[in-house]
Amino acid sequence: MLCMGLAYQPMGAVVDYELTMSMPYRLTADTGIDAMCHALEAYVSKKANLFSDAQALAALGAIGEHLVTACEDPENHKAREGMMMASTSAGLAFSNASVTLVHGMSRPIGAHFHVPHGMSNAMLVPAITEWSVEHAVERYATAARVLGFAAPDAGDEDAASGLAAKLYALNAHLSVPTLQEFGVEQELFDSSVADMSVEAIGSGSPANNPRVPTEGDVEELYKSIWAAGQL
Repeated sequence: MLCMGLAYQPMGAVVDYELTMSMPYRLTADTGIDAMCHALEAYVSKKANLFSDAQALAALGAIGEHLVTACEDPENHKAREGMMMASTSAGLAFSNASVTLVHGMSRPIGAHFHVPHGMSNAMLVPAITEWSVEHAVERYATAARVLGFAAPDAGDEDAASGLAAKLYALNAHLSVPTLQEFGVEQELFDSSVADMSVEAIGSGSPANNPRVPTEGDVEELYKSIWAAGQL
């Protein structure tokens, strides 16, 4: 449940990257990709605005620079600080522009199969980006260049079309498991897909996606993501 209201809001927050120094590899990777999803989704969201764009791009730049280092060199203070700042900026971005289809489809996976939230976003973001990219080429291209996934002088079509492949490669580099590797059984997955598709659309987030899906589209995406994990 998403609970909102002034009673839930603190008067201030202490953002201290040193509190993340003991995070294990898997948690560092999954929460880092989650922050990337927050920023990317906010940037391509139909609710994006000048303020959210600035926060999203700042986050994407820092994540592109620091995520892998924070995972592979966990004692690296610069990388930990960079990711902490990126996570904060990404949170500001999606709080003002909302998330999109990735989070919409991620929540039911967490609810049905207890996949950690950041990990389920990581499982989904490459395929959903691939499915959505043609409907916001300029935005995805900018995100790719800011992340360092495309050359600064790359054209929009080239930068955008190559983004999904870079996201798949990032998942592989950071050992993000497939649903099957996580332990989800095919029979249970197959029996849950229809309900998950309804729940994903019902969350409202997919309506912010550059390419707005139907329940049928979401069901096919779930099935294709499952099938890709069997290759």
